[in-house]
Parts: sequence; structure tokens; C-alpha cells
Amino acid sequence: MDWSRNRRRPRPAPGRGPRSRLERQLAGQLERGLRGLMARPEAQRWAPWIVAGLLVCLAIWVARQRADRPGPAAAMPAGGILVCTWNVENFFDDVDDPNSHDESEDWFASDPGAFADKVATLADALFELGDGRGPDVIAMVEVESLRSAEALRTELNTRLDPAWQYRGVVFRANHTGRRFAPAVITRLPVRDDLTRTFGIRRTLEAHLGTDDRPLTLLVSHWTSRVTDSVGTKRAAYADSLYRAFLQHYRTDPSVDLLIAGDFNDTPDDPSLRENLHTTADPAQARAGGISPRLLDLPALLDQERTGTYYYSGRWEFLDHFLASPGLFDDQGWSVVADSIRVADGPATRGARDGRPLRFGKEENKGRRGPSDHFALTVRLIPAGQAAEVASASR
Repeated sequence: MDWSRNRRRPRPAPGRGPRSRLERQLAGQLERGLRGLMARPEAQRWAPWIVAGLLVCLAIWVARQRADRPGPAAAMPAGGILVCTWNVENFFDDVDDPNSHDESEDWFASDPGAFADKVATLADALFELGDGRGPDVIAMVEVESLRSAEALRTELNTRLDPAWQYRGVVFRANHTGRRFAPAVITRLPVRDDLTRTFGIRRTLEAHLGTDDRPLTLLVSHWTSRVTDSVGTKRAAYADSLYRAFLQHYRTDPSVDLLIAGDFNDTPDDPSLRENLHTTADPAQARAGGISPRLLDLPALLDQERTGTYYYSGRWEFLDHFLASPGLFDDQGWSVVADSIRVADGPATRGARDGRPLRFGKEENKGRRGPSDHFALTVRLIPAGQAAEVASASR
């Protein structure tokens, strides 16, 4: 069943006006086919009905094709863009994967209403950000499929003015483990031809923005502490990400590169400080050099009183934003380091304890939230723009 039957129908994107090359080719083929058909004497009596039927079919096809086309990317808002990273907790779609025997996958596949509710709760939480319009870039982990990501984009767009709708989705499937992968939903233009994944499984490289202001986004989901208690696999993820960063940095030290995701380690863990060469000092990140360091933005926040995940009576920052040296120069994008925030609005937290309110499993009762993680947000501004303008909004 189509998930949208359980929710409001999406508004189609506006058409582009002039006919595409494909539409012109189709019209030419239709014309030639009609000429051949009308050459047959027995067909001439039914000619008006045949022509009318074919024209109706053509009109329906063209309307659907235009509705599916992305329109132009939304104009960049004053104050730059808001970027969000979020573990969206078991975001399976509503189609059964016979190769997956996960109980949550089976639940969503057999209950489209549960999937629609999951999509709606995620959208509710995202609309608490970005002045009620949602973040401009949403980097997610624990996404099963392109269908999941597109369903969330559609739900967001049904509630948005066309000028603020999301146009781009970046996703590459992962068929290992629980079959989750990172995904990106964005208002920025997407260079899908530059998208790549890594042999280390759950890492996605997305290229966003325009030629004069590109942004490279690495989204990664590291192995949990349950299955990797020593941390060997998380260290391997960190090494892989740092190598990917260095490839870009050595080609262009001013590259604007942001790393995001759920690393299942905290800012002080060796996987970040040693393998990924992170720092909590913006001056060290800005310096660059032969062995450049990446600024771990949540390390700037109070590690005792807040976090993105709550476990065994304490907060932890398992989710991260890492900024490259190029995000501190006067070219392209600049990161507003003090704009880093934990997205813990009413739609995401439990009313009594303030912890992330998870969506949970099929048997869970009571109010369902979007995820067992809080999201993080940070603002990027065009280099040279006044930082105080950008940090004024979350």
C-alpha cells in the first residue's frame, strides 16, 4: 500500500512550461503512429474516439512527469543555512524486504499506518527548527531505503510553501547488518554524480550547493558499543573518514567539508581525538597545516547537563558535527561554531524526564516520539557575512 494513502496527498511541484526533449519525442512517435493507424480504412470510422483517447492519455502522462520533476532549489535564507544531523531510529519503510528479518521491519511492512505515523512524528520535530520551516539540510542515519527518505520529504513538502520545499534526496542502499544507510534531504542543489559510499559500509559522501559555494557532507553511522565493546570497528570508521577528508584537503585546503552522524562515541573517546584528529579548540581547527584537525562542535557544549542520547542515568554526545579548516576561512561557507544546538523541543522529548522520546516497537503503548536520539543543528553562513546575523536563529 502506498504510505501516502494514510496521510494527506502531496502537492505536485509546478511544471516547467516548455516541453522536454522526451515529451517532444513522444509527441512525434504518437503522430507517426496515428498516421499509420489512420491509413487503415477500418480505423477511420473510430478516428475521433481514438484521437481523443490518445490525447487524454498523453495529457495524463505529461502531467505526471512534470509533477515528479524537482523545481528550482529554494533561495538561500538570510543568515545562511541550518544543517541538522539526526539518528532517526529504525526508519524502515512500508514494503517488506524478504532478506531482512528485523521485527521492526516486519512491523512497518505489515502496518502502513505505523509507517505514516513515524513519518509524521519526524516531520513534527523537524518543523520545530529553522523558524518553523525545518533545517535546510537534514543528514539522517538509520534509514532503510530511498522510499523512507522520499516519504519524509513528501510529508515535509505538503506542509511547506512551495518556495521552501525540499528538492534533493541523497541515498545509497546498504545491504549489510540491519540494512540501514545514511540519507540527506536538502533544499540545496545536489551533485548526485559525485555521490559516493565507502567500503566501511554506513558512510555517505554528498555534494551540495552551487559551483561558487559547494559543500561536501560526509554522513556516517558507526558500529554500536553493544556489538563493538572494544571500539575497533569505530576506530576503523574514524580512520576511513579522516582519509576521505584528507583526500579533499590535500587537493584543496580551503574545501568546505562537514562530517555528521551518529558515531556511538563521545568527544573525548580515542576514536575521535586520535583516529579522527578532532579538537574542541576552534583555533586549532582553523590552523590547518600538514596534520589538520577537525573541530568537534558538540565538544563546545556542556557535556554534563545535555547530550543527544541518555543512557544509564547520564547524557552522552554520540552524535557529532565536525568542521574542516575550510569552514573557518573567507571563502565559500563559514561555520558559526557557537550556533551548535541540541534539538530537544517538545515534539522530541518526554514530558516528565526530558529524555528523547522514542518511537519504539509495535508493542509499546502510550505517546510515541520520533527517535531515541536528539538531533544536532549548526548554522553555516556565506563567508564574509556577519556571524551575529547567523547565530540569531536556531
